[in-house]
Amino acid sequence: MNFGDVSGNGWAFVVAGWVHAVAAVAWLGGSAFYALVLRPVFAANPDMARSMSGAIGGAYRELVDASVIALIVSGVILTFNRLTGNTATAAYFIVLGVKLAIAAWMFYAVWRLRRAGYRPEPGKGLARRASWLLGYNAVIALGVLVFLLAGILRALYETAIGS
Repeated sequence: MNFGDVSGNGWAFVVAGWVHAVAAVAWLGGSAFYALVLRPVFAANPDMARSMSGAIGGAYRELVDASVIALIVSGVILTFNRLTGNTATAAYFIVLGVKLAIAAWMFYAVWRLRRAGYRPEPGKGLARRASWLLGYNAVIALGVLVFLLAGILRALYETAIGS
C-alpha cells in the first residue's frame, strides 16, 4: 500500500503524514517562540521570569513531549510504508538517514536541556559551541533543516511513483 493510494488502509498513511507534519510544526514553532520571544523577554524582566516561567515551561514541555511521541510513532509508520514499497531509491535512503540522524540529535538536545541544572549559557570557547550544538537555537536550526530534508524526501518519493 503506498501513500498515494487513499483507499482502504491508505487513509492510515494520510493520517500518519498529517500527524507527522502537525507535530513537527508544533515543536518547531513552539521552540522558535520560546527561544526567540520568551527567553529574551524573561532575560530583560527577571521578576516576570520567576513568576511565569514555571507555568510556561510546563506547557512547553507537554507540547514537546506530545510532539516527540507523535513524530516517533508517525515516523515509524511512514518509514515502513515508504521502505516496503518498490519506490525507495538509494538517494531516498541517504536523505532519510540524514533526517533521522538530525532528528535524533534534536531529541538528545531537548533531553539535555531538561536535565536538572543544565542551562546553556553563552560563554567562551567550548561552552559557547555547546550552546549552539545543544541549545534552543540548535533545536530551531536543526528543525528547519529537517523540514528541508522532508521536502526533499517528498520530491524523491513523488519522482519515484511518477516513473
